[in-house]
Amino acid sequence: MLSLATGPIPWLLHPTLAALLPRLQLVADCWHLLADPNGSDRRERYLIRGEREPESAYQRRLEAALPSGFFRDALRTFAGMLASSHWRALPASLQAVISDVDGCGTDLGVFLEAADLAVLRDGAALVGVIPPGHSWPSEGDRQQALRNGDRSSLPRLLLLERSDVLNWHLPANHALPDAITWRERLPNSPVGAPDASLEPLGGFSQGMSPDHWHLRTVALEPGVGMQLTTEELVLDRQAPSGWKRQVIEQRQYLGLTALPAIWYASHGSAFGNGELPHLGLAHQYLNHFCRQSDYQELLYRTALPVGVRTGVTGPMGTSAAGEPVVLGPNTVIDLPEGASFQFVEIQARSLAEHRAWLESLDQGMRRDALIPSGAQGAPRTAMEISLAASQAYALLQSQAIQKASMFSSLLQHWCAITGEAMPSNDGPSLVVEVSPLAPPAKAAPTVSEMLTLQERGIISEEALRQWLGDTAGLAPATT
Repeated sequence: MLSLATGPIPWLLHPTLAALLPRLQLVADCWHLLADPNGSDRRERYLIRGEREPESAYQRRLEAALPSGFFRDALRTFAGMLASSHWRALPASLQAVISDVDGCGTDLGVFLEAADLAVLRDGAALVGVIPPGHSWPSEGDRQQALRNGDRSSLPRLLLLERSDVLNWHLPANHALPDAITWRERLPNSPVGAPDASLEPLGGFSQGMSPDHWHLRTVALEPGVGMQLTTEELVLDRQAPSGWKRQVIEQRQYLGLTALPAIWYASHGSAFGNGELPHLGLAHQYLNHFCRQSDYQELLYRTALPVGVRTGVTGPMGTSAAGEPVVLGPNTVIDLPEGASFQFVEIQARSLAEHRAWLESLDQGMRRDALIPSGAQGAPRTAMEISLAASQAYALLQSQAIQKASMFSSLLQHWCAITGEAMPSNDGPSLVVEVSPLAPPAKAAPTVSEMLTLQERGIISEEALRQWLGDTAGLAPATT
């Protein structure tokens, strides 16, 4: 069974997760538009205060910097394409709760799409099956409870983000885990500003106190089954971390020989591993956000003309030299002989360079997001669009295979818990239909347009005859 050591934190993070946390936080910030789910602002982390920049100017620049939803929308587009799927057959018990597969009213299709989004963002997610919360003295009692609509008498599906899977133990290389520890947020935990006195546990706290989470551990006991332990964190001033773990519930599930959990990862990575497929896009998104803020600041400082007085030394009317000039429809300026007043616009040649840089970054983001058509920016050839479409199709097709495999394993774990037989399917249980992406077809010229081109001498009469024959489906005339 997995042993979690006590130390500066109440649990021990797996080294793989600990090394990945900064990158997971980065993509999570891009997903949440540079804001924590609790509402705190994350823009200050990426928009650095300039040297000798006044605090008031920096705060105004922060407020004016509005991140876009490009990163999130790009991932939702991919997840929407993977959502074009259908299952062949489901166990009767799962079909009965297809509109509430997780006990929270989530439809099965919505659940699978949420899993796709988690994998596209974080590179992996844990999908599991939690056994029923109720245990009955006999099978007849259980069947009667099911007929009465008792949802807790059936398993429920569980989807965990990668950052919530805290630790796991693999008994051997290339083996499935025999123990997994994760955290679940309490349903009624308050969401508000983070407590500055709380140190982030394990490097991330999401602005919540540790007692707003439950720790759950599933572990296999050879020859017996599976044990599910639920713990909470309580204050303990004598503990090094200030918190201690306290067991609140333990359940035994006999007969299970494998943990009902699937590591749904990109590129079929082993348990606990998996690349972040869109990390580069996240970096570009943040770069674009910072450069957009710089451009707005430069535009703000140089867009308005500045009044300049020349030939004025000393007092002028009632205004001393150097004082601001107040202009209005009912005021005039009296200047001495030889003096002049005019508005001068700051040249700001770097504005054009910043604008060009932003356009280049925007095109790069769209290219890395593999948006094959309708992209803004410079025109792209049909070959470039076709290559980008092929790359996107290959990535989606690979992810579709992973999704079908995950769903088959999910049904196996469900049936192992309920005791049902697996549905007999001719092929995979889930069919994901990813249509090949192709550039939009070019509009064919009309007959009048072709005649005009021939009259102007742009195309020859033979070419016109050939085109008319191809359009009509006729073979060219021979002499």
